[in-house]
Amino acid sequence: MINFLKYFNVFSYVSASTGEGVLNPIYEGMTLVGPYVLSVVTALCMFYGIFLGVKYAKAEDEAAKANMQKTLINFIIGAATVIILLVILYAVRGPLADFINGG
Repeated sequence: MINFLKYFNVFSYVSASTGEGVLNPIYEGMTLVGPYVLSVVTALCMFYGIFLGVKYAKAEDEAAKANMQKTLINFIIGAATVIILLVILYAVRGPLADFINGG
């Protein structure tokens, strides 16, 4: 009966699935597509920032200008946050993989 329960132990499945073989495809995928994702996100942020800047410049009354200014500031803060988090994720992928592998 004890041997039968050993095969249904949750911890054995967890410890078996956290090995290096499971993490390698994720690490390789991040290494392969990381710079491209960062480039695409940065380019899209630049184009959308220009679009919002043009809408801000074309706003005619003060209420519309104030609304577009808030939108533009919120976009700049959000875009900077996303880009910084992507750079941090790409930069720590090696130490993170080592930490998860237990070494």
